[in-house]
Amino acid sequence: MALPPDVATRQRVDVRRLGVALLGLASVASLLAWVYGLGPFRTWFLLTGLPAAIALPSLGVVTRRRGPDGLRLALVAGAIGGIAGTIGYDVFRVPFVVSGLRLLAPIDSYGVLLLGADGSSSWTGFAGWAYHFSNGIGFGIAYACVALGRSWRWGVLWGLVLETATIVTPFADAYALRGKWDLIAIAYAAHLFYGAPLGIIVQRAVHSDRQRPLVLPAWVVLGGLLVVLLVWLRPGTVSPDDRAGRAVAPGPSAVVVAGRLHPEWSRVRPGQCVALLNRDKRPYPLPDGRTLPAGGRAELCLNGTGVHRVRLSDAPYSGGFVLIDDQS
Repeated sequence: MALPPDVATRQRVDVRRLGVALLGLASVASLLAWVYGLGPFRTWFLLTGLPAAIALPSLGVVTRRRGPDGLRLALVAGAIGGIAGTIGYDVFRVPFVVSGLRLLAPIDSYGVLLLGADGSSSWTGFAGWAYHFSNGIGFGIAYACVALGRSWRWGVLWGLVLETATIVTPFADAYALRGKWDLIAIAYAAHLFYGAPLGIIVQRAVHSDRQRPLVLPAWVVLGGLLVVLLVWLRPGTVSPDDRAGRAVAPGPSAVVVAGRLHPEWSRVRPGQCVALLNRDKRPYPLPDGRTLPAGGRAELCLNGTGVHRVRLSDAPYSGGFVLIDDQS
C-alpha cells in the first residue's frame, strides 16, 4: 500500500538528513582511523574528510535552491552552531592554557599529521586549526540533522558524548590522556560550552525566517573564520628559529632556544630519533635519559607511539612535542 504523500516526503527528508549527518561525521574519520592503527591520517582524510568538506557546502547550495527546508536548515544551523560551539569550547580552555596546561596541543598535531610533515610550521598550524573547526562544524551538522528544533539540552548531551568518545577510544592513549582525570574533567566542562551554543542555535533555527537570515550568515561566518585563521596563523611564514631547527640535520630536527624546541613539534617513525642543537648556555636532561649539553648536540630517541611531551625544565612551556607515527 502506498504511503500518503506527506509521510513519504517526510521519510525521504529523514533519509537525506541521515546521509548528511554521516557526511558531517566524516571529518573525524581520519583521526579515528589513525588512533586505531588503520592507516595514515593524511590518506584517510583524502578519502573521507576532503570529499565531505566539498560535499557539504555543495549540498548547502543545492538545498538553498530546491531542497527541503528541514535539510537546508539543518545544514546552516549545524554549521553556524558548530562554529559557535567550537569557539565556546576553545575560549573556555584559554585560562587553563595561559596557566601552562597544553590543552590546545592536539590541534597542532592534526596539522602535522594532515600534511605528513617532519615538524610543525605555520602551514601545519593553519591545517590543524582548519581541521579542528571542520570537526566542530561536522559534529554540529550531524547533530542538527537529527535534533533540529529540539531542546538545547540535547546539544549539551551531544557535547558530552563527543568527549566520552575520546576517552573510550585509543585517542586517550595516543595523546597520553589515560588516567589524567584533571585534564579529562576540564575537557568535559569545555564540551558543555560546545554543546550549549550549538543546542541553542539548532533549537531556534526552526523559528527563524527560512530564507536569507539563516543562509547568508552561514557563508559570512565561514568566510570570516577563514580570514581570522589566515591573519592569525599566517601560513607560509617561517621564524628564524624554526628555519635553524630544520637545518640541524636531514629529517626531524630542532634547536633549543630559551628552553623551547623550534619547531615545537617533530614527527618521527618508530625507532627514529630527533636531532637537537642546544643554543642555550645550560644543559638539559632529555626524557630518554641522555643530556643535551650547553651549546652542543644530541639525539632524542623515544619508544612507543603517539604524542610524547618533551619537558626540558619545570617551566610551563619548556621543550616541545615528539609525535611517533607508526602509520606513516
